[in-house]
Amino acid sequence: MRDVLVVGGGAAGLALAARLLEAGLDVVVWERRPAPAGLSRAIGIHAPALESLDHEVAQQVVDEAVLVRRGVARTRDRVLGVVPFDRVSTRFPFVATLPQARTEEILRARVDALDPSCVQRGTTLTGLEEVVGAVQVTGEVPLTGWAADQETPAADDAFASALTLTTPVHETARFVVAADGARSTVRDLLGVRAPVRTYPDTYVMGDLADTTGTRTGSGTGSLVDDGARRDDAVVHLEREGVVESFPLPQGTRRWVVRTDARVVGPTADQLVAVVEHRTGVRLDASTCTMLSSFEVRRRLAAQTVHGRKVLLGDAAHEISPIGGQGMNLGWLDAARLAPLLVEGARSGTLPAEALERYDATRRRRARWAARQAEANMALGRPVQGTTAALRDALLTAALRTPARRGLASVYAMRHLR
Repeated sequence: MRDVLVVGGGAAGLALAARLLEAGLDVVVWERRPAPAGLSRAIGIHAPALESLDHEVAQQVVDEAVLVRRGVARTRDRVLGVVPFDRVSTRFPFVATLPQARTEEILRARVDALDPSCVQRGTTLTGLEEVVGAVQVTGEVPLTGWAADQETPAADDAFASALTLTTPVHETARFVVAADGARSTVRDLLGVRAPVRTYPDTYVMGDLADTTGTRTGSGTGSLVDDGARRDDAVVHLEREGVVESFPLPQGTRRWVVRTDARVVGPTADQLVAVVEHRTGVRLDASTCTMLSSFEVRRRLAAQTVHGRKVLLGDAAHEISPIGGQGMNLGWLDAARLAPLLVEGARSGTLPAEALERYDATRRRRARWAARQAEANMALGRPVQGTTAALRDALLTAALRTPARRGLASVYAMRHLR
């Protein structure tokens, strides 16, 4: 019997698996996808999340990431203020930015080093049942080589996929942790309520070369004017909606713009045009390496612990990506959950009271994170006239007082550990 079966080999699942393997537990990870997605989604890694990782993993992330030591709030015409991160942590006085795909590669390498057979790709969970002292899990994997042997035209790929033959697999584990994403199969099988709240906010984001050229119109100079640095995170609070930018390794910058409605099939030219129109910053559309649009929703599970089954990461809480909290929150949850699973696996008992406290605490943290994300979105919505002037004046005043240290602590998620 396994100690822990983790469903989902993304950032949260891998972080938990690494911790459990380091403690000597027998762990298996079932990942539905046959290969990593390779998408650059979440990029910001805050100090508490870095502190929660294995030392070697955290150091490698820091070595490869851009270390953002301050955030700059501005409009097209002027800087409103600066939020410094130099006091959010003695060990990690910054926000590290690294594409999620690379972060997951680092975590996966750590898991593979601890147990090369731990991650089982192409394995889809189909059912689970809790029995005395354990959870029995069933799944399926494609029959090796079957799909490759078929002479199916490319146009019929979807049909071929539907016909892919599978074979059942079975496992028994003391605990099952569902880190299988916002549309969690395990959460659905458990019948857990997770009401969805939608928002009017929509965005387009893209990664482009950080050669920002010159400003146009009333703005003069480049993105790094007014004392800004290329490793700054910059938030443009413009009248027509927020424009955010964050530095990434290899001379790249992530740009996020708020849109009036969901843009289906955005183009790099569209993104570049919006950035220049609102901020005066010129970008080169030909350097775009990633582009997508997204809507925002909130989905918080009503309960994350069900006996020996636990929801983790987006399966437990899906929140707005504005503010960069989602992946970090999953790691913080994993850091709190791991010792409880180690205790239960070693003792052979269910630490029910400790898991109940964990559930209440982490759901409360998720609600706080969701409210913070809502505030971040509200700050970046379109405003005009007197309202815009008042917002800018209040923010400027706040960022000239010691309150900016408090804002840095909130943004860096110190209260969500």
